[in-house]
Amino acid sequence: MSLIVQANLLLKQNKIKQAESLYRQLLTQNPNNIDALWGLGKVALALDSYQPSYDIFKRCVQLVANASPLWLSLAQSCQKLQRFEEAEQALLTAYEIKKDSITTLLSLAIFYCQSNQLVKAKKYLDVLFSIAPNNIRAFCLKVRINVQVILDDHAQNFLDKLADKTNDLTQKEQVLLHYAFAQLYQQSSNYKQAFYHFTQANKLQALQVSFSVDDMENYFSQLMKVFSSTFINKIKQEQAVNLSQIKKPLLTPIFIVGQPRSGSTLLEQMLISHTDINSAGELPFLAGDIAQGVWQLTKQEFPHGCAHLTVKQRESLAHHYLTNMQALAPKAKFIIDKMPANYQSIGLIKMLFPYAKVIHISRAVKDVSWSIFTNHFDAPEPYFCSLSEIVLYHKNYQQVMSHWQQVLPEFIYNISYESLVASPKESLTKLLGFCSLSYQEECLSFEHKSRHIDTLSDIQLRNGLKNNIAKAWLPYQKYLPACFNELC
Repeated sequence: MSLIVQANLLLKQNKIKQAESLYRQLLTQNPNNIDALWGLGKVALALDSYQPSYDIFKRCVQLVANASPLWLSLAQSCQKLQRFEEAEQALLTAYEIKKDSITTLLSLAIFYCQSNQLVKAKKYLDVLFSIAPNNIRAFCLKVRINVQVILDDHAQNFLDKLADKTNDLTQKEQVLLHYAFAQLYQQSSNYKQAFYHFTQANKLQALQVSFSVDDMENYFSQLMKVFSSTFINKIKQEQAVNLSQIKKPLLTPIFIVGQPRSGSTLLEQMLISHTDINSAGELPFLAGDIAQGVWQLTKQEFPHGCAHLTVKQRESLAHHYLTNMQALAPKAKFIIDKMPANYQSIGLIKMLFPYAKVIHISRAVKDVSWSIFTNHFDAPEPYFCSLSEIVLYHKNYQQVMSHWQQVLPEFIYNISYESLVASPKESLTKLLGFCSLSYQEECLSFEHKSRHIDTLSDIQLRNGLKNNIAKAWLPYQKYLPACFNELC
C-alpha cells in the first residue's frame, strides 16, 4: 500500500495526526505532490485551522487548476473564513470544469439555499435531478426548502425504498429520508406517521453515539466545582487590581450561549445588521484550540487546568483566540461567537476576556426539546437524538446555567426567545445597551438580505419574525414519552 493511500485511509478513519505525518513525509520528498497537499489541507480543515487550510487549497488550485474537487475544498475553507463571495466563485469554477458533477451541483444548491437565493438553489437541484433523479440528498434538500411538499410518485419511490428491509441505503441516507418524510407527513397533518419517521431517524442516529448524558454528569459536576464562587471571586479581584493594565481589545467578542434551537441564529442575524457587529458563526475554538491550549500549558484537561493558568498564560490564550477572530472580520468592533455549548465555558470566558459580552438566550423548554428532536444534527451526540437524553441534558444545562448566574450575575445578559419575538425593538435596545451600543432600525430588517446562514434555521429565518412556531409539539402529545410531559 502506497504512502498516499495509507494517509488517505487514516484521514478517512479520523486518525488526523497520523495522516498529517504521512502527508508531510510525502511533501518532504516532493513539495508539489498535489495529492499530499490536498490531504494536508483537509487535515487543517478537520483541525479547524481555517486559514492554513485556505492557504494550502489555494496553492493546490494554482498547481492544478482543472480539478473540480480542489475548488470544492477551497470553497469549504472560504465558507469557514466567512469569505462567501470567494466561496461562490470557487464553486462556480468547479461547476464550469465538470458540469455533471453531482457533488458540485449539490454543493451549489446548498450554498444558495444558505444564502437566501432559493431560485438559484432550485436551478442547480433541477440540473442535478435531470442527471440523477434518485439522488437522496437532493430529494431531502427539496423537502427542506419546501420545493417538494407533497407525497407524489417521485417521493413514493423513495419511501418504498426506505421501507424495503433489503435496501442498499447507508445509515446516513436512511436518517435523511426519515427526516424528510417526517416533514412531508407533518405538512399534511398526518402526525402519527410524522412521529414514526422522526423516531426512526433519531434511533438510527443514536446507533452512532458512543456515550450517554449520564456519562457527562461528572464533567458538569467538576466544571461547577472548579469554577466555584471562591475561585471566581479570586479572578475578579485579580482583574480589578490589574484593571489599569488590562487594555480593552480593539475587537470585543460577544458570546451567544444556550441550548441548540433556542433562537441564537435569529438573535445573531438581528445583531449583525448593526454596523458595529460582525459574526464568526458557530466556532469550535473555545472547546478546541483554547481547551487544548489549557492542557498544553498546565498538563491538565479542561476544566481542571483552568485553575492553574497564570495571568501571562491567560493573556496568551486570549491573544490566540482574538487573532483568529480578527482574521475572520478584520474591520469589526464586535464579533459574535454563537456556539451554544459555550455556556459550559462562561467561567473561562470571564478569565480570558473580562471585557467580553455573554448573552444567554433561552426558550420554552418543551419547544427547545421538540425542535432538537425533529431536526437533523450532524454531530453524533446523545442529546441530539433521543427525547429522554435531550430531557436529561436540559436538566444538566439548567444546573450549570444556574451556577453561572450565581457566581457571575453581572457578566451574563439573559434574554428569552419569546420576548425577542414579541417585543424585538425593546429587547434589542436593552441588549445593545448591555454592549454599550445604540439601537439601529436595520436590526429588524434582517430577513430580506442574502446573508449566509449555515445553521438549521437557514430556511425558517427567511420568513422573518414568527410567533406561530411555539408549541409545535402539541399535535404529538399522545405519542410523547412521560419524561417530555414532565418538562416545565
